[in-house]
Amino acid sequence: MALLWKRSLGVLTLSVIVALAAAGCGQGASESKGKSEEETTSGGGSASGGGSASGSSKAGGGEFQGVLDSYGTAQAEIDGEGGEQEVGDYRVGYIVEPAEPWWEGDPGNLTLREPAPGETNHIEILPFEARTGLFVPGMEGTLTVLNESGEEVDSKPLQLYRGEFYHYANNFSLPGSGAYTLRAEMQPPTLLRHETEEKEGRVLTEPIVVEFENVNISTEGE
Repeated sequence: MALLWKRSLGVLTLSVIVALAAAGCGQGASESKGKSEEETTSGGGSASGGGSASGSSKAGGGEFQGVLDSYGTAQAEIDGEGGEQEVGDYRVGYIVEPAEPWWEGDPGNLTLREPAPGETNHIEILPFEARTGLFVPGMEGTLTVLNESGEEVDSKPLQLYRGEFYHYANNFSLPGSGAYTLRAEMQPPTLLRHETEEKEGRVLTEPIVVEFENVNISTEGE
C-alpha cells in the first residue's frame, strides 16, 4: 500500500513538473512572438526600419529645408502681392513690388544696379509645373504691361533672378497707380527631359501665354 502511494505521488509530481514546463515554454513563445511583432511594427533594430526613419527625417526638411522654405515664401508673396492661373501644364504666379536693385555683370566682378530713373515696379513671373509644383527653369520670355484702354505702357524681357526664391522678373516704368493687365509670354524651357517608353517625359513643351487682368498696382513705392 505504501509503495503504491509513493508511485502515485511520483506520477503526480512528474505530471505537475511537465505541466509547468509546458506552460513556461508557451509563455516564452508568446512573449517572443509579441516582441517580434512589436519590432516589426516599430522597426526596432531592423535595417529597413532604420532606413525608413532616416528617409522620413530627410523628407521632413533636413538638407532640403531651405528649398521648402523658399517655395513657402514664394506662395505667400503670390497670395499677398499677386495672383496665379493654370495654363496647360503650368501654374503661373505673379508678384508686383516696388522697383528693386540687383547684382549683375561678370560673376567674378558683380556690380550693383540700382533702379533706373522712372522705374516704378519690380514685376515677377513664377512658372511652376502644375502637376508637381516645381519651379520651371530655362525659359525665356517677355512681360508686357497694358493700361485700362489696352494700350501698352511698357514691355521688358523676363530675366531669371535668385532671391529668397527663383523667379523671372524685371523693373518696369508705369505712369501712375491704377489697374493694369499683365501679359506674360514665355517659350518652353530649353532643359533636357528624361523620357520613358510611355513618353512620360514629353512635358512642358508648350509656350506660356497668360494675361492677369485688373491688377491694381501702386507706383508710390514702399
